[in-house]
Amino acid sequence: MSRMKNLKHLFLTLPLIATLGGCMTISGVVRDKPTGNPISSASVTINNVSATTNAMGAYSVTGPFIPQHVIFVNAPGYNIYTKSVGRDQIHDIELTPRQ
Repeated sequence: MSRMKNLKHLFLTLPLIATLGGCMTISGVVRDKPTGNPISSASVTINNVSATTNAMGAYSVTGPFIPQHVIFVNAPGYNIYTKSVGRDQIHDIELTPRQ
């Protein structure tokens, strides 16, 4: 009986482990909303995994992300940007300057 219970538990948890175990890469470009210019050195964080944009505003973050995780983007002089990851792997982001 105990062996059957263990097998049932295993079959119920395997899909969850498979989902959480996979890595996903989220990438894109961070730009200034009014001008469209790329923003370098912006911090992009998803589920405690961070990257910094390069001179062209590009970033790439790889980790075990799920659609409910949130992207946080922060750059000096701009409002903080947040959005759910969703199912998209490319997130081009426009930041609004602080007033």
